[in-house]
Parts: sequence; structure tokens; C-alpha cells
Amino acid sequence: MSSMRTWRLTLSAILTWVMVAAFLVAPAQAAPVPKAQVPGAITSLGQSPDGYTLSTLAKRSKVTLDYSSLLPPKDTVKYKTLFIVVGASLKGFGSAGVNLDSEISRGKELIKIAKEKKIFTVVVHIGGEGRRESMSNMLLDAVAGQADYLIVLEAGNADDYFTKLSNEKKIPLTLVKNVLDVQNVLKEMFPVK
Repeated sequence: MSSMRTWRLTLSAILTWVMVAAFLVAPAQAAPVPKAQVPGAITSLGQSPDGYTLSTLAKRSKVTLDYSSLLPPKDTVKYKTLFIVVGASLKGFGSAGVNLDSEISRGKELIKIAKEKKIFTVVVHIGGEGRRESMSNMLLDAVAGQADYLIVLEAGNADDYFTKLSNEKKIPLTLVKNVLDVQNVLKEMFPVK
């Protein structure tokens, strides 16, 4: 009987410790998804196919957003919401006739005009770990810290880059487990009337 009681007390202590540890390491409560307005636009920064992917997800979500992989910064004034989808692709650079420097420059100009005109800016990273190499990171450094909202595939946040940025700059962050989950985020951002 004594060994059974000791075993129960030990098990109870272990379970209590596990629950406390889980609480201490649990991520902070996710910020609510902010509401956004149309008209909205999606552009790629880095010319990966991820911008087109977001465009497709928007269509499936019945959210009408214009897509231009090389949206000129001056054209952002037409919109109330701007999605900048970050991910570098050498093949995309070649096809679009751009390079890393010109894309960093365009990204900075997109953000500058969006801030001046109070355009709600969403930086999106759905390329996962594969799009977290040095070029993509340079593009992210140019724009992510000035976003109004971040949508990120969890696999692309293994180093907690986005979590730290969100906490430091007070930018709402939504992490998704699967790219298709972005559809639900878009539906929350642009509720159907």
C-alpha cells in the first residue's frame, strides 16, 4: 500500500511539473487577425512563386485582390491593403529581369509609400524553411519590421525570426501550420458581408 501511495504521489508530482512546464514554454496567445479593406493588391518581393500562391488562395477564399509580381511602388496608392510576399528565387529574378538589389530597393519604396498613404501592409512568408536563405532574409530585413501584420508558415519560423520581430516591433503575427490555412486567415481579414 505504501509503495502504491508513493507511486501515486510521484506520478502526481510529475504531471504537475509537466503542466507547469508546458505553461511556461507555451507561445503567447496569438493576436486576433486584423480586419483589412479592399481594394487590395499582392506583390512578390524576390519573385518566388509564393506571391502567385497567395493570389490563388485569395481566389479560393472569395477575396478579390489584384496580383502583380512586380507591382510598381507608385501603384500602391490605388489600394487600401498591400500584401508583400517575400521569397527569393534566382529563376524568378531572371524571368522578371530584376536582381536582389533592385528588389530590396523596390521593397523599401513599397513600404515607404504604404506608410505615407496609410495603406495596411501585410508581409507574408509562406515559402517555409526553403525560402529562409540569405537572399530571402535580406528581403525580409528590408520590409518585415515595418509591416502592419505578418502571416508566416511555421516551418519558416524555426529560428523565431518572426516571433522576435513581432514582439520587438509590436506587429501582430499569425503562424500557420499549412499553406492552405492562409485561406482561413484571409476570410477573417476580409469578412464577407
